[in-house]
Amino acid sequence: MGGECRGFDGGKMIKGRKRHIVTDTMGLLLAVVVHAANVHDSKGASDVIALLKGRFERLVKIVADGGYRGELIEKTKTTFG
Repeated sequence: MGGECRGFDGGKMIKGRKRHIVTDTMGLLLAVVVHAANVHDSKGASDVIALLKGRFERLVKIVADGGYRGELIEKTKTTFG
């Protein structure tokens, strides 16, 4: 566990790392992406959505925080059809 992948998000005042986590309705972990805090949320969210493709064929619905909008919604629709 190194310390080289840390950053600072001045907008959210977060120092260190950000986590993008996907769980099922029971809270079981499906996918996770961890990146430096200075990487934009849309990049991390896009990466975690890409991890889901082809792994969960019965995936019907994705519910996300309101901060994940715009381009990410279109990418998700494209990824899952």
